[in-house]
Amino acid sequence: MTAFSAKQQAFLDEAHNAIVATIDREGNPSQSIVWYARDGDNLWVSVGPTSVKARHIAANPTVSVLVLNAAGNRYLRVTGTAKIAGSLTAEDRRALVVRYVGEEKIEGWLADHPVVSPNAQMVITPTHVAEYNLG
Repeated sequence: MTAFSAKQQAFLDEAHNAIVATIDREGNPSQSIVWYARDGDNLWVSVGPTSVKARHIAANPTVSVLVLNAAGNRYLRVTGTAKIAGSLTAEDRRALVVRYVGEEKIEGWLADHPVVSPNAQMVITPTHVAEYNLG
């Protein structure tokens, strides 16, 4: 496991979008844009328990995550392994969403985006981290 430096933690604690790449059955990368949160030296994202990402991780836990700022001139690339770590609690979902929409819009956003069944938490453990222009 690789630890994030203080400046990497500070960058990750800002609300940036991330691109997660998993590996499909044929060995091809499959990418999607996600919201993420940092938990110590791990990242996590919310996924449907039967989603494509969850199925890919079950077959091959290798992932790559690119977290970049809106201008695209600063980023952090994380490679590592992922696991599905159980159901996402309502509190965790709220904490994740509030990072991106803010406290003033959280109730409306949650009402407009109900989850039919509990999402799962995909936990990403870094094995390598590369940064660009973090200062």
